Amino acid sequence: MNYRKNKYRFEMKRQLAETLKQQIETILDDNPANDDDKLHYAVLAEIRDRLYVKLIKYQTDYTISFTPAQAFALRILYTDYINDPTCYLGNRLHALAAEVHKQFN
Repeated sequence: MNYRKNKYRFEMKRQLAETLKQQIETILDDNPANDDDKLHYAVLAEIRDRLYVKLIKYQTDYTISFTPAQAFALRILYTDYINDPTCYLGNRLHALAAEVHKQFN
């Protein structure tokens, strides 16, 4: 599989984009424990920056294409940090995690 060409497209409401950006910022405020965490934080920072740019233009719905690395970083965000499908962010990231697993495995 050519991971460089396969992008993961994700549709979200403005509220989800804002909440996701805030959650990522909260995580990035901590110090990463090891190189794996540093890599994850670096990719989360890329996602935060993309969300910031998207949110400048007010819309109710957004579609964002994530690189495979960014898609996996969001999957890890769900499985290692949120892992609660009952909250709004957790529910959407749970679906994302399943879709990323299916698309890239």
